[in-house]
Amino acid sequence: MKLVTKLTVVATLATFMFAGINLTWGNAYSDSATGLAADDSWGVWLDVNDSSAFGWENGQLMVGFAGPAGMTVRLGFDPTEAVAASVQTSLGMSNTWWTSTGDGWGTNLSTAIDWNMTGTDAETGAFTLTMAIGFGF
Repeated sequence: MKLVTKLTVVATLATFMFAGINLTWGNAYSDSATGLAADDSWGVWLDVNDSSAFGWENGQLMVGFAGPAGMTVRLGFDPTEAVAASVQTSLGMSNTWWTSTGDGWGTNLSTAIDWNMTGTDAETGAFTLTMAIGFGF
């Protein structure tokens, strides 16, 4: 039984080890009570397959699925808000509009917009616009 457990753990870790990993860094602009607010944005994305990925970005756990016209549909969940009375979720779209063609680290530029659906910031029109550079391998 221990051998089966070890093999399962190694096989699971190997899927992440050979998955596409994309590290992102950029700026996030959001709608606030006083106007447009700017903040930095950091993230890590892991490819599950050719049409889906999951990761962490802007303090949210994110899941991305292939959408129309080469775009990605994004679903977000903020685990820090889960402790509070309400859970914050978001729905958005992203587009990678430039990708390098070199070997090794793959660089990309992308833009994403996420709308807050529930939680403390779920006012009408509350959004976050993120522009990021990604380094993938």
